[in-house]
Amino acid sequence: MKKIRFSIIALAALLVLGSCTKHKLWFPMDEMPKDWAEFQLHYMEPITNVAANYIDSVYVNGVLYASTKSGNALAVYNGVPGGGVGKFYGVKSGSVNFRCYRGGEIVYDRNVTLEPKKQNVIIHDLNEDPIIIDNDYPYWDNRGTEGSAATFTSDSVAKVMFVNLLYEAPGVPYPGKLQYQYKRNDAKADDPWNNIGEPVGFGEATKRTIVIVHWTGGPAGNGSKYQRENYRILTEDGNVLQYINSNGKLVDYSDYWNAYIGRVYMHFYRGIRTQQTPYAWVSQWTSL
Repeated sequence: MKKIRFSIIALAALLVLGSCTKHKLWFPMDEMPKDWAEFQLHYMEPITNVAANYIDSVYVNGVLYASTKSGNALAVYNGVPGGGVGKFYGVKSGSVNFRCYRGGEIVYDRNVTLEPKKQNVIIHDLNEDPIIIDNDYPYWDNRGTEGSAATFTSDSVAKVMFVNLLYEAPGVPYPGKLQYQYKRNDAKADDPWNNIGEPVGFGEATKRTIVIVHWTGGPAGNGSKYQRENYRILTEDGNVLQYINSNGKLVDYSDYWNAYIGRVYMHFYRGIRTQQTPYAWVSQWTSL
């Protein structure tokens, strides 16, 4: 029987103490071969997010990697492997075949080239090759060479990568580049917005960018530490991007997400800008 290899970026060390007996905890896992690729697979086709549209089985080089029966279906605007952050599938690098099923029928069958590193494979159109994004790992540079970020520690920052998957119309990608920006919730109204990387076109992603988190909760250890961060998107002419929302109105794009300290996120902007359904919105994926 073939094995599916996983890599896990972060492991929690646990210590169990008994009144009289010490217990050892073992974490069995296979070491990832150096010539293997690590990947996460996302389904971002601009369709309605209902169970009938899920990809219920994913085969990689003929091996079942994810399925509804295993509780790991590939849902619309989501990804696998699920069940926690920091997980990647492993497969020998080079030419890799992805075959996806829905309701017992093959809906996707593509060969792509994966490199021996961490990457995100994005299915955005069942008639097109997937987009492959460098996962930009390692996420944190312990040598302190991240420019201004060197003055921060892991208790005051998070990281965000923006991925442009916006369609202008069905089958027609948005033609321009988009600039993703954030502003802390405690910022003043006239404080400037901060860029998340450089402007990116369809199928492109920014580098993972430092987002400053001003935690204002209780004493250390009292609950999770996070801050609301507000986001907007600018077009190439410097105006806020407009889209048709779920109520059928043309509005400026704005949203917010809570940034937890030390976390690393991907923000996928997907959907169709000029349609009420499925309208364009950001889906967040927690990488760490």
